[in-house]
Amino acid sequence: MPITTDSTDLIEKMQFGNDLMARTLENAQQFKDLIAPQLKNWELDRIALIDNILLRMALCELMFFPNIPLKVTINEYVDIAKLYSTPKSKEFINGILDKMMKKLVNEGHIKKLGRGMAGF
Repeated sequence: MPITTDSTDLIEKMQFGNDLMARTLENAQQFKDLIAPQLKNWELDRIALIDNILLRMALCELMFFPNIPLKVTINEYVDIAKLYSTPKSKEFINGILDKMMKKLVNEGHIKKLGRGMAGF
């Protein structure tokens, strides 16, 4: 999404960024506890730092931002991993998020609102 000079748009983006950061930090332990069991043969502290951060931010979006579609969240974080992390991070992020999304939806931890998100 291109950055515009529209001050209302900029304020909304800044508010979203602040909310995402605050909620990600507030729920850091919960996200760590959710991610750790998904890492077969890996310790959480052994994965790339950026991957760890991206996974936590994506979980925050999945769980606490009901108007963002699931696929949008996963695609955005995979794209960020492509740009800023290791060559294999995009597959890692995609696999972990897809697995976690299904688990969290089945357990009722993800509830999405709006058009195209029925059943979540």
